[in-house]
Amino acid sequence: MSKASEEKLTPAEVIQILGRTGVAGEITQVRVKILEGKDKGRILTRNVKGAVRIGDILMLRETEREAKKIK
Repeated sequence: MSKASEEKLTPAEVIQILGRTGVAGEITQVRVKILEGKDKGRILTRNVKGAVRIGDILMLRETEREAKKIK
């Protein structure tokens, strides 16, 4: 079995865009709502690289870690 097939992904919907961060503003900080799994309904703050908008579904590798708030 390959490592990719063993990996469990959890879907999460983008509910709010908080702002841009990173040295050149390449990272977007968003709030997401977990859609499935043991943390269903939980809201997390995550950093996303690339284009993202409200309503997008992100596939998260893990749901325990949260991003630090933008100052």
